[in-house]
Amino acid sequence: MDIQTLKLDLVQKILSTTNPELLFRINKILKKEVEKDWWVQLPPEIQDSISEGINDIKSGKVFTHEQVMHEAKQKYGF
Repeated sequence: MDIQTLKLDLVQKILSTTNPELLFRINKILKKEVEKDWWVQLPPEIQDSISEGINDIKSGKVFTHEQVMHEAKQKYGF
């Protein structure tokens, strides 16, 4: 079962239930999941910065530790 089918199945079950306790438990579970999502709690500029870094990694715009250390030694003489 793919994720979209699962979602539709869950929605149908939720809509057809008459058990308030079950609905409250489902709501509690979903609230906890939303609260755990730290990404949405980050400021937009931080999200953008992280996304930019991930895109840099995917496109190969990265330096190894050794490269950074070599450049720092040359630039700052340590």
